[in-house]
Amino acid sequence: MISSKQMRQIKRLFDLHEHRLNLWQEIAGEAEGDPEHSAQLLSQLFAVERFWAYPGWETLYKLSEYLIQEDFHAFGLLCRNVCDALCSQGYRLQQFIPFYTNLSNLDRPQSDLLASRFSREDHHKKVKVYFEVLVVHPNPAEYEMVYRQALANFKTMNDPFLYDILLVDNYQDALLAVLANSDIQACVYLGGFGIESGLMPELLGSYAPFFSDAPATTGAIEFALKGEIQALRPELDHYFVTELPVGEIYYQSFDRVLYGANLFANLHHHILAGVEQRYSTPFFDALRNYATKPKGAFHALPISQGQSIANSHWISDISAFYGDGIFAAETSSTLGGMDSLMDPKGSISQAQNKAARVFQAEKSYYVTNGTTSANKIVMQANLHPHDIVLVSSDCHKSIPYSVFLAGASAIFLETYPLNQYDLYGCVTLERIKEVLLDLRAQGELHRVKQITLTNSTFDGVLYNVKRYMLDILALKPDIIFHWDEAWFSFGYFSPLYRDKTALGVANYLSQCQVDEGYRQFYQKWRKEADLDDPGFLLTQPLYPDPDQFVVRVYATQSIHKTLTAFRQASMLHIHDAHFDSDTFHEAYRTHTSTSPNYQIIASLDFARRQMSLEGYELIKNSIRQAHHLREEITASSLLSRYFKVLGDDELVPEPYRSPHAVGEGMSYPEICHRQRPALFSVDPTRVTLDISATGIDGPNFRQLLMTQYDIQVNKTSRNTILLIINIGVNGDSIRYLLESLTQIASKLLHSIATLSVPGSPVINLPQTRFYHPRFVTIHSRQKDNFQAVNVREAYYAGLVAANVDYVLLSNELMKQIIDDLKLVSASFVTPYPPGFPIIVPGQLITHDILLYLQKIQIKEI
Repeated sequence: MISSKQMRQIKRLFDLHEHRLNLWQEIAGEAEGDPEHSAQLLSQLFAVERFWAYPGWETLYKLSEYLIQEDFHAFGLLCRNVCDALCSQGYRLQQFIPFYTNLSNLDRPQSDLLASRFSREDHHKKVKVYFEVLVVHPNPAEYEMVYRQALANFKTMNDPFLYDILLVDNYQDALLAVLANSDIQACVYLGGFGIESGLMPELLGSYAPFFSDAPATTGAIEFALKGEIQALRPELDHYFVTELPVGEIYYQSFDRVLYGANLFANLHHHILAGVEQRYSTPFFDALRNYATKPKGAFHALPISQGQSIANSHWISDISAFYGDGIFAAETSSTLGGMDSLMDPKGSISQAQNKAARVFQAEKSYYVTNGTTSANKIVMQANLHPHDIVLVSSDCHKSIPYSVFLAGASAIFLETYPLNQYDLYGCVTLERIKEVLLDLRAQGELHRVKQITLTNSTFDGVLYNVKRYMLDILALKPDIIFHWDEAWFSFGYFSPLYRDKTALGVANYLSQCQVDEGYRQFYQKWRKEADLDDPGFLLTQPLYPDPDQFVVRVYATQSIHKTLTAFRQASMLHIHDAHFDSDTFHEAYRTHTSTSPNYQIIASLDFARRQMSLEGYELIKNSIRQAHHLREEITASSLLSRYFKVLGDDELVPEPYRSPHAVGEGMSYPEICHRQRPALFSVDPTRVTLDISATGIDGPNFRQLLMTQYDIQVNKTSRNTILLIINIGVNGDSIRYLLESLTQIASKLLHSIATLSVPGSPVINLPQTRFYHPRFVTIHSRQKDNFQAVNVREAYYAGLVAANVDYVLLSNELMKQIIDDLKLVSASFVTPYPPGFPIIVPGQLITHDILLYLQKIQIKEI
């Protein structure tokens, strides 16, 4: 097992937040032992505490006073109490009064530290939610007390939340504050603040890339800062304070512009109203209110109000297990504050509008029967039988099913193989451009209607969405992008994924169309580019004509996979300049139940609320937990003997990696910036372990974890397991996982039978697909480069019994295939996981496919 000393050594500085907590833990642990060292630590705390309102300057000054007075007992007591409140986040549960000193709750013995340590059940009843507000002011030292006293005057017992303020005086400190302090929910700007920070250079270093877009002068600096903060944390509210009249651009850029008269009253009310707007859950609130009303149900659902359970002799235990609330909220009514998912006009419509704002979409739709249905809606809305759609071969099974329902022809684009690990990667950009250029040369490019790609992949490999969409639009300006983000809805809440989300890039492209800077860049690039050279088009970065390209983007997300929502809770987001409302809604109603589950709809609503208020914090914590898990496995000689953490070097081919790949010991800001230029990168919250050294294959290792350690993992291959560090994983979970892996490794170390482990045979993954000529609608010019297949015709041909034979997978069949026996698949063949078809109707069943099926150890196909 890893010693506590080793764990401390490998937990390097991740970000300022972790550095701050480390300082408090160190000073609390040594407070009464070494006064000189305590003074040094306190000096460092003065440097970083500027980015947090709690526990406040008074607390730090009191600590300094205790040191000067050599009252080491009081110094140690106060340090330990602050450390406890911060590390446990207990300050969010205590009845302190913002804007005033917190010393009354911190300088007494531990038992009196909190007025009451509330249970989670009582928390929502007794404690208001606390947040902080960043004020960027040119003279914080002179005005901080003015702001505190003035805002405190307008606080009342009826305020829905508690907040406090922190002031900084420059661009760099403001960026550091919003990156480090996830309690910040709003920003207030006054003109005239500076640019550079006075923070210690060694702490500023890793954040330097975030300052690269800083303006050279302080003129209109508030616009540059607000734009950068909005890009990093788009959920925050922004207010500009001035005493002079301002132009229309200020009203367009900021949520509110506030003037001197009644300034602090207005500021107080706008801050609370802005957070309350994000906190509000229209449908969940309506459902909760509806559930409290007495009613008689003479409609569907006997289970409503628990009526069919209450007097039951045989299922009364059901209510005890689920609780009364879920039955009280079960109804088929679309009235009384409820709404219709098929044609929303009230609370569901409001909830979807809030989701659109959070996910930066023009329109968002709730889907209650999974992303499988969301994908079908997109396909039916956008595709016609004559169209061609480009589809990644690793797509979820719902995609080819949707293609055959729409009747379009699909070109399946192979992903790069990782044969050693029995995994697939992504579709390379060169491959997509190769197909588009071939179709253009044939005069068939006009038939290409849509491209569907999976981001992130099941194994957490991310596309550089911005680069892909720029290049593809340069060749096909009106193409529709469908990004299946089933596993990536969390990506909208961290700057790490800034250029890798569908809607984030859609908004960027829309800005390019009206941005004079992009137009000038494009004209210069066009003059220098050789657009008649296929080699140039294939290998060089391309840029679309702002007067020609159209932004048409659809994103489908399994919210339940990565956010706080019930099973089958999904969303469909749209940014489409040519959006056809009638066609889309016809497709939406085709695949949407007239009796949707209201609990699923409500969970989509509160999932949105959570992420709009604490998404940044939750995702950063997931990245931190995964980062430390990687480092601790790598640092342990025992664990690293049997488990290898796979990263960009193993899961991304060398030509497609960032020139500065993410490595061990990097900080959060370094991780964010080093991944951005790469065509592909591994999501830090996905930890893939190579377990081949254990001598246990993936499926059996998963069974071992589940049966002996109660640890659930989903995705395995022959010699890997995938650990998903989602927002529900905490430090205790990580520690238990490490303990379990250590026990397994210890048993292997002392087992003679596993001292010599034979390597698992490498299986070449099936690649390019070929089809029976009857179902091929278009060929590549170059022989056997690609084919478009009419999946629908092949599927229905396979339903005719006279057309179908059944054959056993055997060595004799393998020999016949080698001897040129032609077999054509009559159906889809989908191993799960990962859940994408390796064979579709009409596809030729080749020797490499049969060999793959013979070797894989997946039971569910």
